[in-house]
Amino acid sequence: MKSYYQHLKSTKEFGEKENLIKKPILRSSAIFPAIKNQYYTSSIHFLGYWLLKRNISKVNLTITLRNIDGKILLKKIETIDTAKAFAINLDTLLLEINSIKDVNFIGSIETEFHTTEDMVFPYPALVLEYHNEEFNTCVHTLGRIYNDSEDMDENNENLVPETGFDIHETSDLHSFLSFVNGSLQNEDGYVEYVITNSNSKQFSGHFHLGKITPFETKFLYLNEYIPDLSKILGSNSGSISIKHNFEGFYPRFLVGNFQESFPSVSFTHSYYDNTNSTNESNYWNRTNDSHFDSSIYVPIFQENNQFTNLIVYPNLSPSDLILKIDIYDEFGNKVYDNSNFLSINSADKKLLKINLNEIILNLDSFKNKNFAAHIIANFKNNKIPTRIKFGLDVGTNGLNSKLPCNICFNMRLGNTLLENKPGSFHWAPLFNNRNTVLTLGNFSTLKNYNFDANLELNFYRIEDSSSFNKKIQLKANSEKRITFDDFQLNEFLKSEGWVTIKADSPYIHGYYFNMNSSGSVAGDHLF
Repeated sequence: MKSYYQHLKSTKEFGEKENLIKKPILRSSAIFPAIKNQYYTSSIHFLGYWLLKRNISKVNLTITLRNIDGKILLKKIETIDTAKAFAINLDTLLLEINSIKDVNFIGSIETEFHTTEDMVFPYPALVLEYHNEEFNTCVHTLGRIYNDSEDMDENNENLVPETGFDIHETSDLHSFLSFVNGSLQNEDGYVEYVITNSNSKQFSGHFHLGKITPFETKFLYLNEYIPDLSKILGSNSGSISIKHNFEGFYPRFLVGNFQESFPSVSFTHSYYDNTNSTNESNYWNRTNDSHFDSSIYVPIFQENNQFTNLIVYPNLSPSDLILKIDIYDEFGNKVYDNSNFLSINSADKKLLKINLNEIILNLDSFKNKNFAAHIIANFKNNKIPTRIKFGLDVGTNGLNSKLPCNICFNMRLGNTLLENKPGSFHWAPLFNNRNTVLTLGNFSTLKNYNFDANLELNFYRIEDSSSFNKKIQLKANSEKRITFDDFQLNEFLKSEGWVTIKADSPYIHGYYFNMNSSGSVAGDHLF
């Protein structure tokens, strides 16, 4: 794990002193486990954002398809020179090697973007999707093969386990973990785990995977390695922390759950387990009292049997905090305020689920209204962890799909340097026929925030380079939800596309959700 302070410097965050001897990033890559079976297949989606954000005129893309054992089946090169939507479809790649008749395929798709100009980030902004007509699930870039030894050493500065996601194990729901190995052969893959169930009881163990060959794709069904998993979890979700001996690749895992009765998947990515991270670099310095220590905005879905849960995982650096929750209506009016909603001692290692719908049930005229929660963490003794990760579960009760989305996101630290940042730039995918909802929030770590933000939305599609824009305003502490019924998006985006959000505030944040009619919910935060 790279320290958060080093991350800010290497990604040239606003206000950070630039490292003049830092090598430019000329290769930005990602590698994804890919699967096709009789029920669903895989795709990767991205926007030609380098042309918009970095003013890079051309990016060369190398696509490599490998089978489960790591053997190369196809390698092709494409040029990205247009700001439009793009997709890499597993079915299309299999057709190119005359393997489309293969009903069952497990392997990987690697993408490598090359330029002659600095791309800043060594990982590109891509979205992995597993899907059929009735469901889809999405997550942003996770694993990648390191660019060089310096890249690997920088990211291995601190070795920590991976955690921060929901696991289920019943007769119908089965949890999994997947990754693609790097170029180094692992003679015996080894995993130590700690499971936390819904009662915050912990269970530990270990297992061996045997030899893992270079670029081999691994799908681990946790019940095959942890026989008592169903008994440990009962009928509720839990979490797991994975300590491993994998090397040579960035070990951000694809994690989630399969459902048998409605053949589908819900996945997210793993995150750092910082429960033993106690160095000075693992904590943020509170520079003044004008900012909250950290905060984040999340939308609350509550119509048509929808639910919204905030998940607090036992993954923080040792610290004590008070969780404050404020709730606002869509016009920026505060309708709920609880400065002492929950006291958390990370040493207790509790797994907590906060049902946000229960809070708004007590509000006047809560029905048929959009509400947003501002989640605020106030830490004691100036022990503010630099990485504060929660989960956001949004789902629908009573339909075919039993699995919500499980979005992995960081809280935003009270960084005074951002006060002088002139704006922000974000982007997100849009999928037609998925009941897509884009949520945009104007919430800040500033305690007295009253800035109304101006946003320019630009929409792009996959068919051609056409685009159009709309301008909206977001009041302070308010949220805007956009669907395909807005701006005649149904006419412009026939299949899929992207939206970019250019704002005159550095505090804009948001998410996208696909509310499939089956009850399946896909979601993630904005890039």
